[in-house]
This record gives sequence, C-alpha cells and structure tokens, in this order.
Amino acid sequence: MKSIKPVSLSAARIYSVLFLLTAGCLMQSCTAGTPETEPPQETVSGTDSAVLPDTALTAEPPRFSEAGGFYDAPFSLSLTAGENAEIYYTLDGSTPTAQSLHYTAPIPVEDRSGEPNNFSARTGIAPETAYPKPEPPRDTVDKATVIRAVAVEPDGSRSETVSQTYFVGFGEKAACYREWKTISLLTDESNLFDEKNGIYVLGKTFSDWRNGSDYDASVPDYFMPANYRQSGREWERRAALQVFENGKLTASQDVGIRIHGGATRSYPQKSLNLYARSEYGASKLECDLFSGAVVSGADGEPVVSFDTVMLRNGGNDAMYTRFRDKLNQKLCGGRAFLTQGMEPCTVFLNGEYWGHYEITEKTDDAFLKSHCGISKKDVCIIKKEALDEGKEETFAEWEQLRKWIRETDFSDSAAYDALCDAVDMQSFADYISCEIYIANANWNASNMAMWKAEVSDADNPFADGKWRFLMFDTDYSTGIYGEVLPTDDSFARLLDRECFLSDLLHAALENDGFRKHFAETFREIADTNFAQERVAAEIEALEKAYHDPAIDTFRRFWSGSFSGSRAEESYLKSVEEVRSFYRERRENILRYLEQYTGEAAED
Repeated sequence: MKSIKPVSLSAARIYSVLFLLTAGCLMQSCTAGTPETEPPQETVSGTDSAVLPDTALTAEPPRFSEAGGFYDAPFSLSLTAGENAEIYYTLDGSTPTAQSLHYTAPIPVEDRSGEPNNFSARTGIAPETAYPKPEPPRDTVDKATVIRAVAVEPDGSRSETVSQTYFVGFGEKAACYREWKTISLLTDESNLFDEKNGIYVLGKTFSDWRNGSDYDASVPDYFMPANYRQSGREWERRAALQVFENGKLTASQDVGIRIHGGATRSYPQKSLNLYARSEYGASKLECDLFSGAVVSGADGEPVVSFDTVMLRNGGNDAMYTRFRDKLNQKLCGGRAFLTQGMEPCTVFLNGEYWGHYEITEKTDDAFLKSHCGISKKDVCIIKKEALDEGKEETFAEWEQLRKWIRETDFSDSAAYDALCDAVDMQSFADYISCEIYIANANWNASNMAMWKAEVSDADNPFADGKWRFLMFDTDYSTGIYGEVLPTDDSFARLLDRECFLSDLLHAALENDGFRKHFAETFREIADTNFAQERVAAEIEALEKAYHDPAIDTFRRFWSGSFSGSRAEESYLKSVEEVRSFYRERRENILRYLEQYTGEAAED
C-alpha cells in the first residue's frame, strides 16, 4: 500500500454542509455559501425518525475505495456513487440523515485512539451505588474510524446505508486484535443512550421509579427498574454489524440488538443479543463465528448460520476471570446434553473499545435445529420452568409429567421404564452430574433448560419424543464470590429445593438401577471430563489467553476499583480460586455422591 501522509480527522471537521430533502429534490440549506472544495464539518446526526425520506432504495449504494479492516498506516478514503448522485455520511456510527456530512473530498482515515472519549465517557449506564462502582476509563480508549454512507439520486431515490470500520495502527496494540475476532457495532446514539428510548441507560424508567410512589430503597442495585431491564421487540434497536478475523472483514449486515441477562444488565458493560431479521436485510447471520469448533450433531458439519447470537459479558464472572462459563461448558462437552459454543472477541461500539466479550450460542429453536436437525416449529424448550419455545399443549404435558413424577414410586421397574420413555435419563444423569460437580449455585429452578421434539421422526434419534437437557449460564460456580466452595454439598442444594430437577432426582434415586448407573456416570465424569490434568491444562491456557483482555476490560468499565496493579492482582486471585476449586472438588463431591446414592466406589 502506498504510504500516505497522515491527515488529522479534526481538520476534516471545520465547515458544515446542511441539506434538506423535500419533494424528492435536494436543496442546499442556509450554509450553502460553504465552498465545496472545503472539507465538511461533522454534525450531530438525528435519530432514526430523521433519516432521509422513505423513498425506494433503488439508488446505487456508495462504493468505498478501501474495504473495512486493519491497516498499518493512515490513508485517504474515497467514496463514489452513481452519476449525479450525492453522498451523505457520518463518522459517529449513526445512520446518515439529511443533516449529515455531504461528501465532497476524500476522508482521512487514521488511528483516532488519542482523541477524547465520547461513548465510553458516558455515565448513567449503571447504578452509582453498585460495587465495584462503575467509572469511565481514565485514559483514552482504542478507537476505530467508522463511516456510514448513503447515496441520493436527483429524483430523491436513495440507496441502502453502507457501513465500514477501519482500524489503523493496531498491529502494535493488544494481541487480541490479531488473535481474536473483532466485532464492530454501529447504531444511532439515541438507540443506546436516549433518556426515554435508549436501551443501555438507567433512563426514564429509573427516574420515574426513583421519583415515584413505588420507590423502595431496599431494592438491590442490580434489580432497580431501568431502561436496560426492559425486554421484547419494543426494546430492540437496529445496528450495523461487522465481524473481522485476521484483520479482514468476514461478515457485514444490519441486525437488531437488545440487552441480555438478569442481574448483570446493571453492569456498565452489558451483554447483547444480536438478531438477524429479513427486515434488517438478511434473516440469517452467515459466518463461522466459532472457527469450526461448533459442530452439528445432526450432520457433523460446522454450524455457520445463526438466527440469533449473544455477545456475553462474562455474567457473574465479569469482574473475575471472565472465562468460568466457557471453562465449565468446555469441560462438560461430549456428554448426552447440549452445551453452548463460545469464542472470545473484542467489541467496538460506534468506533470505541467496548472490551472483551464471549460470542455465545443462543439456546433457542434455531439452536436445536442447527444441532439436532429438528424443525424450529416442532421444538419445545422449557427454561427456568417456563415455556420458552413451542406449544402451550407441550408445556401442559411437561407440567403433567412433573405431577406424575411427584406421585409415582419408581422403585417399581415398570414405572421407571415409563419414565425412561418420557425422559432421556442418560441425558439427565450426565447433566446433573456436571452441574453438581461445578457447584452451580444459580441453577435448580433457575438457569435450567430442557427440550423435546414435538413431532417424532424415526430417522432422527433426537426426535423420539423424549425430554433432554441443555446447559447454559454456569458462571455462578467454582469458587466465585467465596460462596460456592469445593466442600459444598451440591446434592443437598438441589434436593432441598422445590423444583423439577429436584423432583426428578428424588424420584429416580428410588430405583436401584438408576441409582447404581448414576453413581457410575458421576464417577466417570469426575475421572474423564474433570480429570485433574485436563482441568489444569485448560485453566492454564485460558489464564494466558484472557489475561490482558480481562484486565483491559476491568479498567475500561471499573477504572477506579481496578486502577494500577489492582486489576492484575484481582484477575490472578480469581483464576487461583477456580484452580483451587477443581483441585479440591473431586474428593469432597465423591464423598457426597456415596452418601446420597449408597454406592461406594470400587477399588
């Protein structure tokens, strides 16, 4: 690439050109005296309601002289479109509008990291009373140049918006930019931070509650009403998504974004759900997000097509190792239940560093279609003991199953055989063995999931009408918060609860055959999935890979609590807690296994 002398972006923001589009004609506003040879000034773009008129998207989209990606040196970017078309663009991630920049000259693209923080300087995105206290970064964060452009023909017809992200000079920065996928999300600022409609802020929902008659000072900060705690399509916003791998753009399309999670919605770094929809341009996200590691059980091929995917902030582990869930699910892989694919990435939001995230499969009907070859319309999923996907009739069947389990004596072999016809008991044995071993404290009725095919198919072993299990959200485990210890009796934690899993385990343990088989399964999992050498190697690899990204993310969102050496000290201490848990867990939990099953380990 030809070396080009860097040109400051600020030099391109001196003059403004405002245009009004009326009756299909482009008219220059009162700033028309600005010479077209002068670089235009960046102006604040409006919201989605202020975009160019809803004319047919028939104009030829703008063409960029360089593709989005990673570049070693600054350069000038040219935009071109059809003959006589005008181009409007933004540099802040917003949708081009009638008040956006009018393209008249090449745009300088350089490393903007030294510029003042904008979006990452935002407050009001988490409760001030939270611990650790959410604080904006003390230093400038890494930044990319983001450009979104639209072409408008003289007759008023316009093109679709084209978006590109450029990372300049990142070769000398964090290793994760070279080793991990990088995801760029671009959306109107108001979609995230508007007081009334922004999905990322405390917002009006919090203000109304705080100043209203329903205010309760005893509500924990993580359950306070806020915009970011709202859910459903009403709280989905459109965004442009770009995925980069090895410095190259591998996927680019518009998606819907929503805030994801439970209590962790209150964190300044929030998890996000991404939705591919035809209304945004494509009904699927076609990209190998998991580098070939997620393989379908139906056809043995890598899963590369998604309806929905999560960008997860680490959940309860966000301020600790950030890899607990990934470690647990990887160790539990290969058993008779489904786990989620995960891969780390670095996220930029409107061109500003937003930290480490884990690309995570969403456990929905599309997930089961990809992994088990079952039509989305023929799947029922129960999550947290409520219907998540499927028919109400199937959920009623599940409720009746639970009632039957509570009332039936499964020491009778015929009754147990009937249970095995309704539930894949190997899936159950594997699933609860793993959850009990890792001491998942946020499980039982919460963060449990089971599913079945509503239509039988003799050619598909997953469509036999049996309920099976899937694992998600295991980060509240393995020594976190000093609450879930290797000495914990996780059998008691489950069996003492009022929930379906407890009912089923109580009932199944009445059967001699299941009790013996369960004990054998549990010990096999302890000796293979959680073998000491395997666990130690996985933790060591994850500790090294996540060390710098975790520390950078701590300082990005909790700059006060993790300033100086405290970020690394906290990270290494948290990793050692996980390591210590697994070193000590086997001996303790096998003792409890013998206590609850009566099955002593063979010499």
